[in-house]
Amino acid sequence: MKMSDIAEKAGVSIATVSRVINEDKNVKDSTREKILKIIEECDYTPSAIARNLSRKDNNTIGVVVPDISNPYFSEMVEGISEVIDRENLNILIYNTNDKIEKEQKSLQMLLEQRIKGLVITVTSESYEKGKNYLDKFVKEKIPVVLADRDIKYSSMDCVFIDNIGGAHKGVSVLIENGHKEIAIITGPLGSKPGRDRLRGYQNALSENGIEVIEGNIYEGDFQMESGYKLGKEILGRKKRPTAVFISNNQMTLGFFKAMNEMKLSTPKNIAVLSFDRVEILDIFDIKLTTVSASVRELGMRSAEMLLDRIRSKDKDISQKTILQTVLDIKGSEKNVCRKK
Repeated sequence: MKMSDIAEKAGVSIATVSRVINEDKNVKDSTREKILKIIEECDYTPSAIARNLSRKDNNTIGVVVPDISNPYFSEMVEGISEVIDRENLNILIYNTNDKIEKEQKSLQMLLEQRIKGLVITVTSESYEKGKNYLDKFVKEKIPVVLADRDIKYSSMDCVFIDNIGGAHKGVSVLIENGHKEIAIITGPLGSKPGRDRLRGYQNALSENGIEVIEGNIYEGDFQMESGYKLGKEILGRKKRPTAVFISNNQMTLGFFKAMNEMKLSTPKNIAVLSFDRVEILDIFDIKLTTVSASVRELGMRSAEMLLDRIRSKDKDISQKTILQTVLDIKGSEKNVCRKK
């Protein structure tokens, strides 16, 4: 059944039916009741997209993330959802698989949906390339909050983690435990978190008079497979480093897969420190030292910032929040692999 069928049955115009569906108050109570009764009897479901187009706005918040299968981003989305649900708004989630083409398609679809606002963790490539697509949201006056990852020259509202400080904090713990030969598996260096965590690693070494050796820097892509392949490479070195700092949870999982295959363990054979918690390792009683921020708080702060911007679209000054990291020391940072 179409809206025109409802209008014909009620003896009114299609415009009147549309006003009732969109909860316009400028309809007589008797007419509204008549139309609603027909809608109920005919089990008519109005098109959300059509309603959004007619309103040029709706009650839906768009959320775009690079990898919803990663517990990190799942937890972030939970934080966003907790805040948005309180406001009786809807959430439309898109997963880009960290591919800029999928990101661009997702953003175009969200524009067509006339969403109320957007929280986005851009793909690794988007730091350099993605801003033009978000500019379309700015032109349409749709508020945007960048979560976790930045875009070059952006002045948008944002909530980030202190990646430089967090990496510095983690590597410093390894140094305090007597490590000097410390490798790093970075994220993609085309992304700001990847570069910033590398910078924190380099700063910690330099400040402690330890040479930064290019051969100890391995570029990953934040995916498990890269942690596995690079782990095999690091662990297979004739003279392997005494410690490794891994820049995210998924690559850390891949690294442990490589260790398991090679019958190695931490800290016995190599000290390991991860940026991000890796809770699944607790099941196997692996005591991993981590540095991390609350990802749920990251999501909540992003959603709160977006709602604030929706309520005050004309505010000129952009908002920026940096979440600090916390160390969780469990023993994998110890320097025991060369002590015999």
